[in-house]
Amino acid sequence: MQKLELARQLQQRLQAVLDTVEREFQPLAPEQLAWKPAPGRWSIIECLQHLNLAERFYIRNIQHKSDQLGLVQHNPTDQTVSQGLVGKALMYAVDPQAKIKLPAPSVVQPRRDLDVPSVLAQFVELQKLLLQLLDRAVYYDWNTTQLPTLFGNWLKIRMGDAFQMLVAHTERHLAQAMRVRNEAHFPALP
Repeated sequence: MQKLELARQLQQRLQAVLDTVEREFQPLAPEQLAWKPAPGRWSIIECLQHLNLAERFYIRNIQHKSDQLGLVQHNPTDQTVSQGLVGKALMYAVDPQAKIKLPAPSVVQPRRDLDVPSVLAQFVELQKLLLQLLDRAVYYDWNTTQLPTLFGNWLKIRMGDAFQMLVAHTERHLAQAMRVRNEAHFPALP
């Protein structure tokens, strides 16, 4: 796929995430957002905090790389985006359609004592920041620009793969949060 079209599609998907959060989760009370359907399952806010923890890492690295590179072009140039081996593996792990559920690394496991309004605000802020980074990133080479992964500085992911993985991961856990919201025993609004 071409970089400019892919960036546009990713931005549309992120905007759909923000629209869903605004419509489905922002009107809920903190007790509803923290409600768990069963022991060992995540609440809506835990799903969002998991995303905050994982995405903050990648967004900081994208920002850092962007600051290092500066503006390398005056006009965005298009390119065919290819997927690397690390990108393929991470996309497989976070694919919303995947039937296999892999446990989240401990570094991105949500804590139990969450400040619900703060987590929700951070989630929205990070998604908006990711939208802005996509605007800036069209000036970079998505195939050769590499970023560290959560698994260490030694394991790198291509910038194009990182953006695709972040959006897919967000969609996966947003769907998980929506399943919690749609549970038969979800607490009613006060």
